[in-house]
Amino acid sequence: MTPHDPPSELAELSRALSREVQRREWHGQRQAAAPVAPALGADGAQTAAPAAAAPPAVQVSQPVQPEKRDQKTPVPPSLEERLAQIQAQAAQISDLTQLQAAAEACTACVLCNSRQKTVAPRINGSAGVAFVVLAPAEEARNTPLGGPAGDLLDKIVTGGMKLKPAQTALISLVQCRPPQDRPPTADEIRLCSPWAQRQLELLQAKVLVPLGAPAANALLGKNQGLETLRGHIHRPEGPPVVPTYHPQDLLANPQLKAPCWKDIQLAMGELGLPTGG
Repeated sequence: MTPHDPPSELAELSRALSREVQRREWHGQRQAAAPVAPALGADGAQTAAPAAAAPPAVQVSQPVQPEKRDQKTPVPPSLEERLAQIQAQAAQISDLTQLQAAAEACTACVLCNSRQKTVAPRINGSAGVAFVVLAPAEEARNTPLGGPAGDLLDKIVTGGMKLKPAQTALISLVQCRPPQDRPPTADEIRLCSPWAQRQLELLQAKVLVPLGAPAANALLGKNQGLETLRGHIHRPEGPPVVPTYHPQDLLANPQLKAPCWKDIQLAMGELGLPTGG
């Protein structure tokens, strides 16, 4: 019998353990690399291997569709459409008071945003003459021509024509006073013209006397200086037109009163009034 040698036994046991560990590590690597064998059921049939867990589905957000509108944004009417509407409305009115009320409710141009009110015309006109300004100078007196200029016109009517101011008509081609006393624009004049045109038709004026070049050009459809326009009787379709100076020009330059009086005499001749030489 071999004598018992503890150190030798311990060394041999250490070598055996080392070999076993290496064997098991190699066997474990082989098993990890090998494909998984299908499992067998109780009857020996193969069962499907459990499927690997599928990665979570990616949630794709759908684009937000714009809200559909059943109605389209309304398109504002053009200038020509607004003009046609006013012409049709004015043509249906046969009373000067109702016509003024319709003009006061008009919102066809931007002047409706700044006006306090439309300026009322002087609409008796029994003598057959209508004085015409382009736009009212003030709203406070509710007349197309107020202040010293209006007073001077009344003196021309009473002292020269021998008429009462109430016997004459005084209208403004633009019913609203433009802000800061600026001249009305061409579009504002066009859009307001049906009101003034209907006023003149209902007045049945026999002669029109525009005061100043802007009013004369608007009535005659011209673009000329007053010195070219005045001194003549213009005969467009409708009543004859006799342009003359605006009373404000007469106040600024009294020398213009003499040629203005000659223009007034032309108008008086159309009315059959005595001119006094």
